[in-house]
Amino acid sequence: MNTKRWLLLTAIALLLFVNRASAANDQAQLTAQEQKVIDYLVKDWDGDSSVTSIDIAMNAVKVAPSDETRFRIGNYIKAPPELHEVIRRWGWVTLVLTSDEKLIARALINAQRGSKPVPSVSELAKAVAIREPNVKRGLAMLERYEILKKDSKAGGVGYAVIPRFIKWQPRLDFVFHKISLDSGRQFNVN
Repeated sequence: MNTKRWLLLTAIALLLFVNRASAANDQAQLTAQEQKVIDYLVKDWDGDSSVTSIDIAMNAVKVAPSDETRFRIGNYIKAPPELHEVIRRWGWVTLVLTSDEKLIARALINAQRGSKPVPSVSELAKAVAIREPNVKRGLAMLERYEILKKDSKAGGVGYAVIPRFIKWQPRLDFVFHKISLDSGRQFNVN
């Protein structure tokens, strides 16, 4: 085996090891409240055909809404998709994004797919019926989840969609229906 190939294989093995160690470290650092959300999600996903998102689960178990907490839980479920079939079937994006973030992402993806100009924050807010501060917060979270990237050439909101999300067939990851039962239970279905 030549030296270059050996070095490449060693680098790949090291990268996989570090990535798994990082994921395991993140999992070990979940707070009791975050674990409570995970436990709720797994139980809820087992119950019926729900695709309940993290924000709805946080509300159900009375964990204060927080983008940071949602991000940490999102990274947790992204790392081991073996956690539940729902993650493997629908993808972590479906579960981690709020309804507002899904609307924002869908609007930007559709504009980019259709070769239309990227909307401004106010145009986007009007198009998806969300207040401008919530659009800005949603854009920041979509960037944090690596669905969008800042791009000064993009115009409009100043973000471009990461190419792998543009290439998806019109997937269901950004399509959702929020269900509220008389009992108070809320969940998503796709």
